[in-house]
Amino acid sequence: MNTKKNIIIAIMSLSFQGAFSQFKTTIPLHKDVTTGKLKNGLTYYILHNEEPKDRASFYFVQNVGAILEDDNQNGLAHFLEHMAFNGTEHFKGKGIIKMLEKNGVSFGKDINAYTAHDETVYNISTVPVTNEKLIDSTLWVLHDWSGSLSLTNEEIDAERGVIREEWRTRRTSDFRLKMQTDPVLYKGSKYSKRDVIGDLNIINNFKYPELRNYYKKWYRPDLQAVIIVGDIDVKAMEQKVKTIFSGIPLAKKVAPRTYFEIPKHDELYFGTASDKEASSTNITLQYVLDEPLVKDSILSRKNVMNSFYTSILNNRFKELILKNQSSALNLGTFFQPISRLNTSFNISAAAKKGKTLEAFEDAYTEAERLKRFGIAQTELDRTKKLFISSYDDFISNKDKVDNDSWADKLTNYFLKAKPFLSAEDDYKLIVGIIKSITLEEINAYIKTIQKPTNQVVLVTGSDEDKANFPTKEAVVGVMKKVENKTLEPYTKKANNEPLIAKELKPAAVKKTFEVPGIAAAKGYTLENGANVIVLPTTYSQDQVVLTAFSKGGKSLVK
Repeated sequence: MNTKKNIIIAIMSLSFQGAFSQFKTTIPLHKDVTTGKLKNGLTYYILHNEEPKDRASFYFVQNVGAILEDDNQNGLAHFLEHMAFNGTEHFKGKGIIKMLEKNGVSFGKDINAYTAHDETVYNISTVPVTNEKLIDSTLWVLHDWSGSLSLTNEEIDAERGVIREEWRTRRTSDFRLKMQTDPVLYKGSKYSKRDVIGDLNIINNFKYPELRNYYKKWYRPDLQAVIIVGDIDVKAMEQKVKTIFSGIPLAKKVAPRTYFEIPKHDELYFGTASDKEASSTNITLQYVLDEPLVKDSILSRKNVMNSFYTSILNNRFKELILKNQSSALNLGTFFQPISRLNTSFNISAAAKKGKTLEAFEDAYTEAERLKRFGIAQTELDRTKKLFISSYDDFISNKDKVDNDSWADKLTNYFLKAKPFLSAEDDYKLIVGIIKSITLEEINAYIKTIQKPTNQVVLVTGSDEDKANFPTKEAVVGVMKKVENKTLEPYTKKANNEPLIAKELKPAAVKKTFEVPGIAAAKGYTLENGANVIVLPTTYSQDQVVLTAFSKGGKSLVK
């Protein structure tokens, strides 16, 4: 796991001018992005990027998903995603896949799609840009996805079996547990009735017009975006987009794209779930929070402090686990989007056998300690250094960000108004925020995260452990006990010991060797028999990666 990369993702994923939705951002779009909206409502974003060279990625983004299905359409948003590869106006049958694979763009690896509750996203990646005909054909694929799917009876029936198999393979232990806990987390919301893959009875038996009705109602240009990122002539590509997509019609009367809330509640919601294949017992406390509709620099500042908060609390959790001072196998805290309008703050514990309530008490105690006393100056200083270091790495390697990473960020800009900045502007904004956060500010903010409303506690585990799951009353009792407990502030002695205290004795180089196929690499055999290979590279600036291994186990069997 790349910790520094994850820090940047954590901050950015918590911050969200959707082209048409209620979400807005006051932070200007990256100036190198060419964008516009056609008369039919379709939005486009085009960005030049040269990682990799001579390649481009094409994304087709729908601001609709399973949440907009009627009850008799449960599962059809995902079914329709499959049908996008089974015949269109300009590409009959499997014509899309055949055309692209003939040109080295492979299905699954470079051609893919996903359906979620609130969006459906298609991508065609690593398309060679030197083939003008291929570029035009790829744009026509996106054009056909907008409103020209064939949706023949024969292809629909053929796809039912494919969906049935996916329905079966998706039903893992985690999925089955989620099906039991979602009605608790999403109580009173439509999200509790949609799992994207859908109802198997509907998949097997829906009438053909029901799929076509969903397609006609929701697949339309005012809810769509075309995103193109790659080693391209932006102006020429923009003209192609205007020529190909402007002719897509938009009906005079269209259904409003509505958004679904999770009802607020003062009472703590409690739920349990068990499965025969569950490997551990987990207890999670979730605080359901509103996702701000306006994404501005104030929200960016809050998101940085959220990331600081979870990073520091997770470090304290890690100390408990490493010192074996907890009834938990693992403790964690994180923020997580749970709907288009909501995020949750989570405190979670994977319990040791028969210690679920005790593990939860350990987690809640540390969260309460942090809330009550705040963080220490040394923790803040260390966290600032770590986060700034991750952004230093990011800015050093800004030219190595690939097309799909930028396209994904533009997807979030379109759907959620998540700010899309140049690498330099993003660095300036976030690092400026990091440096300016004071101990008093973050400690005051920490007290606002955990509130006594909109709480959900979920316990999951194996069928055999179900009898030992704690009750709602027991969990509430632990929370009250901890809140009234006398606690001491967190302290940690500074460790000024060197990483290696004793003097190291170098081993002489016995011989050197070449590494076949990698001219820049140099090999050294030391007098103690160890082989060392050094490969200089400019791909990841300011970073040295060390890997060591010794042959053992099965490799020693004759």
